[in-house]
Amino acid sequence: MGEASSSNESKRKAPMVDVIQNQFSMLNNNLAVLGSYMKHGNEVATDLVEIARIQATATQDVVADIRRCTDYYGEHVHHQCRITSYQYFESNIWSLLVDMNISDENLLDQCYNFLCENPTKVKQLFGLPAQRRMTKFNMMTRRN
Repeated sequence: MGEASSSNESKRKAPMVDVIQNQFSMLNNNLAVLGSYMKHGNEVATDLVEIARIQATATQDVVADIRRCTDYYGEHVHHQCRITSYQYFESNIWSLLVDMNISDENLLDQCYNFLCENPTKVKQLFGLPAQRRMTKFNMMTRRN
């Protein structure tokens, strides 16, 4: 009888071992997925830090140019001093065009393409007061 009861006990224990193994397997899979998400999150965070570093460096360059162009009291040393290190991004160009109230989408796309291809023209437009930009832009595009 002792053998019968021990074999019955081992039969009851076997399904429990399977359940535990399944739970460990699911835990391992979930940990692997979590590790993958964490790795991806770290990569995204690293990219964001790099973008912030680039923007901070560009800002520092602009500040250095401004300081170089002004004296202690903030007066312009050279009235022709130019800040050349600032780079306008595509999002800046798009915002500029939207602010110019260009309603025709095809024209808006053409203007965007023109400015993206002509960074000097972008600087000229950003240097003007908002109310003069459309007139200047029309003059720029007529010559080309």
